[in-house]
Amino acid sequence: MAQQNEAPATAVSEEDGSAPGDIVVMARKREERLQDVPLSISAISGDTVANERLFRISDYAGKIPNFSALQQNTRTSGLYIRGVGGNANNDGAEPGVGLIVDNVFFTHVGFSWLDFVDLDHVELVRGPQGTLLGKNTTIGALVVTTKKPSFDPGLELEGTVANRNRYEIRANATGPIAGDTLAYRVTFYNTKGDGWARNAYNGRKLLDLNRWAVRGQLLFENGNVTNRVIAEHYETSEYNNFYSPFADVNTLNDGTVRNGWERKMRTLFGYDPNYDFPNNANSDQLGLMKSKTNGLSNQLDVEIGDHTLTSVSAWRDYSYRPDHDSDLSPFSILKAGFDLDVSQLSQEIRLASPTGGAFDYQVGGYFLREKIDSNNRSRFQKDATTYFLSPLLPASVLDGVEYDQFGRARITSYAAFGQASWHVTDRATLTGGLRYTIETKEASNTGSSFGGETLPAGLEPYRAALVSAFGGPFLVEGKRTYRSFSWLINPSYKLTDDILAYASVSYGEKSGAANLSALPGRPLLIDPEKSTAYEIGIKTSFADRRGTFNVDLYWNDIKDYQAGQIDPDRLALGTYLGNAGSVRMRGVEFDAAYRIDRHFNLSLSGAYNDAIYKSYANAPAPIEYGSGILDLSGQRTGAPKWSGQASLNYEAPVTSNLNISAFVNQSYRSRTNLLNPLSVYGEQEGYGLTNAGLGIKDPDDRWSVQIWGRNLLDKIYAVGIQSANPVAPFFKIPGDRRTFGLTVKGRF
Repeated sequence: MAQQNEAPATAVSEEDGSAPGDIVVMARKREERLQDVPLSISAISGDTVANERLFRISDYAGKIPNFSALQQNTRTSGLYIRGVGGNANNDGAEPGVGLIVDNVFFTHVGFSWLDFVDLDHVELVRGPQGTLLGKNTTIGALVVTTKKPSFDPGLELEGTVANRNRYEIRANATGPIAGDTLAYRVTFYNTKGDGWARNAYNGRKLLDLNRWAVRGQLLFENGNVTNRVIAEHYETSEYNNFYSPFADVNTLNDGTVRNGWERKMRTLFGYDPNYDFPNNANSDQLGLMKSKTNGLSNQLDVEIGDHTLTSVSAWRDYSYRPDHDSDLSPFSILKAGFDLDVSQLSQEIRLASPTGGAFDYQVGGYFLREKIDSNNRSRFQKDATTYFLSPLLPASVLDGVEYDQFGRARITSYAAFGQASWHVTDRATLTGGLRYTIETKEASNTGSSFGGETLPAGLEPYRAALVSAFGGPFLVEGKRTYRSFSWLINPSYKLTDDILAYASVSYGEKSGAANLSALPGRPLLIDPEKSTAYEIGIKTSFADRRGTFNVDLYWNDIKDYQAGQIDPDRLALGTYLGNAGSVRMRGVEFDAAYRIDRHFNLSLSGAYNDAIYKSYANAPAPIEYGSGILDLSGQRTGAPKWSGQASLNYEAPVTSNLNISAFVNQSYRSRTNLLNPLSVYGEQEGYGLTNAGLGIKDPDDRWSVQIWGRNLLDKIYAVGIQSANPVAPFFKIPGDRRTFGLTVKGRF
């Protein structure tokens, strides 16, 4: 568990010498010591995030047990707890792990792509959430809290230079506008740098950095009224869509010859594929991947007697424009990808009672309106006719043709929720929660084609056949209303002042997915995913709260799991998103921290996770089996069985005006299978990552200079793997390579 700083509602930093037992979190919408919250929670402070350069959500996995994040690109990002989460690679499917930033629930995984700066703290809450939160989740929630405006004037500037011509500028300014009533905070960052993967086709460096953001806040405080307004803009334009080929299936398991990507590259183009992962980029059509995110939110808190009324109003939109080279080759065959636009409008109201008595509670309501437009564009190019049809036909048959599947979803959600705690005695507490949600989804998917030269009558059937193979013209649409209850039962007992024992049983539902890739005959709106979680745990403090040790055992059953499946009675439909079966996760997690002395802080965390498909009879078989069905019931889900981290932080004075500081962090994940359906080609061996830093600083933190490194041993690994298909081989999404640099920071 990362230690954190002593201000209310912030996690204690490992650098400030505070006791781990004093960590304060807001997971239950109240300021509480972490050791007093009877739930499985991990936390990282803003100081730790800044000092160890954990600016992306995927970086948090190195500090939090049983958590991971895939940030391949903005559309297919995903958060995972205990190996489950994500969005089933479909824009109409909601994530099982929610992302909440400054009390605003982010509906689409694409919102998690951005860098988070100027953070106060981060919390990971495991298990179904909803009795206290805006939107229900089935696996857990990542709660991010940024720093508020301050009435004490301040300016912080930070500059970084790093390898591969990388530089970063981060700045924030805060202070009063009108006495002690109105304050502001403005934050800006810009990051640029060359990538480490070189494209053999044109020499361009891929996996580069080119992103910036600006964020403005106003804080109004007057008597019993507090109001916080946040406006923000994030933007990226990067060659971040490089996927590294590493294998293809030329012969199926039964001996049948497969005329796949590799065989076609050799026979049609005389091209010998390079499978030297990750140093084999060779794409002629790879372009910039661009995304933009805008947000506006307002949180109003009003004290009404001894109660507090909170209103959170928010709007957010996001656009994503990829420019993929889908054939991963130096030939102009196909550019495919999803143009995506998402907008959300939400309103949350909560009423919180005072604490300190025998009974306290919170009740609230939530409204959400979300719009999703997801256009899957397939753009055929001059070599497409050779690849898909025949080298004997003219290129004009397919060159310039575009086939689109335009998926739309409109979602309206209403919910009422509440949670109450009965303090039976000074040591025994019983907490219960309930939520009722009504959600309506309207969805459609439309197939159409256009473009290309006008063809002679004899050639038109070839084009029509290819368009038909991709789906052809069609329209599917539908509407469905879902109603669901979620609940929580959570008893706890303080065995001593420093030992808390607890248990919980919780139930939640992930909304039924709108399958925005549905074809005629395939389900468009599928059933909700249902999660029941059981936990028992103990939280302990020792050595005058200089140390903590928290451990929990969990068992989580998920029914109607949303994943790809095949209907055995309608094999011609192929793979589609449906309610595939059930998943069971069980294991143990621990967090430990110890302030060895006023200079050294140590943290350890780890998890054992036994995650299996209890029922998955109609899973699509991996491509090496050929077409068909594979029963994965009883098989592991592919989640790592073991994960953990160890961190050591040090700070001590060198002179009366100079301190030295250092940190080292080692994380580890055991072997995983990154493909679903599970395939021998999806295995990623276990690996560890080493991060470290060494610096000097002013004792009052007015300035600092730090040299740092991430993935110091330059471990080569994959964070995602995609299956071979008719247009591409198996490919891996490479993890970040070794990065090192120098950061200078000043506070005024």
